[in-house]
This record gives sequence, C-alpha cells and structure tokens, in this order.
Amino acid sequence: MIGERLQAKLNGLGLTQQKAADKLGISQSRLNQYLKNKREPDSQMFVKICEAFDVTPNFLYGYDDDDQTVRQAKIDRNALASAILFLLKYEETHRKTFLPEQAANIVSIVYDIVVSESPENAQKAIDWVIEAVAC
Repeated sequence: MIGERLQAKLNGLGLTQQKAADKLGISQSRLNQYLKNKREPDSQMFVKICEAFDVTPNFLYGYDDDDQTVRQAKIDRNALASAILFLLKYEETHRKTFLPEQAANIVSIVYDIVVSESPENAQKAIDWVIEAVAC
C-alpha cells in the first residue's frame, strides 16, 4: 500500500525517483524498493517520507483517500516522535517485536490518538491500541 500511495504523491509533485531519493538522502534503488513494496521503511525513514512529501501516515496506509485533506495536513513532528516512542517503549516493556507493517500501522493509529487526545487520554489508549493492531 505504501508504495502505490508514495508513487502517486511523487507523480503529483512531478518528482523523479532520483530527485525524491535525493530529498530523502537514500539511493534511488532503495526508494524503488519502497515504491514496489519490496521493502518497508523503518520508523525513522517513515517520518522522513511524511515530512519530505507533506503526507500523513494515514494517507500512506490508505486510511485517508481525500488528497485535498492530505495536502492541507501538516505532520506534527512531536506527535509522530511520541507515537514511535510509545511503540518502542511497549516493545521493550513487553519484550515483543512487531513486523514492519504492524509497527507502521501501530504508529499511524497512535499518531492520530496523540494528535487528537490529551497526553493522559492518549497514554490510556495506547496499550489497548497496540494489542488490538498487533493481533
């Protein structure tokens, strides 16, 4: 899913794979693997992709289809960092490692919670969300 969505965004921006890869600081070959869904970006690269091309995690995972909404959305870097940290803390505490696709889905959902809720309410929902998504 990420590959198709990212390719559509790059096409919309008129970027070649090489220009997009340069913007991310990676090789064109590595970007091509993301675009063909042969490789999932790790959490740090996922953040870079969202920031570099002004997309939300929900757009990349197909939860948001409204391209106009996506263009208007601005990534909250602190919320995204918090979502990733929540996941890492959960993995460490529970001695559990998620597959890249599971981790990305968890980060996407937790990001939305962190953005829309108070930190206290977000923390209460995190464990439940992670367990629900991971199953």
